[in-house]
Amino acid sequence: MNWIEEIGKFLRIWTEGHDAFAEPSDPAVFEGAYEKFFEKSRNYFINISESELAVYLKEDLQVQQLHPLALTLLFDGLNAADGSQENLLRKAKLILNLAMAETASFAFQDYQYLAMIDNKLKSL
Repeated sequence: MNWIEEIGKFLRIWTEGHDAFAEPSDPAVFEGAYEKFFEKSRNYFINISESELAVYLKEDLQVQQLHPLALTLLFDGLNAADGSQENLLRKAKLILNLAMAETASFAFQDYQYLAMIDNKLKSL
């Protein structure tokens, strides 16, 4: 529970201070989140293939960690200026879909995130 609260605080603080559609910001903001919460670097998530990511998600993460990782990738992808935007958004979409399937949860906000990802991917 503490882990979930901590990543929730990080995402809340970050999103309240930034507009997801503002000019891209420094990806280094997210490096700490990846390291602290998932014990992997940002580059790990950028360079891993989707099939390798699926294995990582099932073998190394708990189900309750899927949604926070998806949101971290989503907000990082929306603001990435280093050419990784499409890659991060696709991975966020994959994880959101997996999280909904694994938890059998229904959240309008997740569907909004998926729509946001789809719209952004269309414009790339």
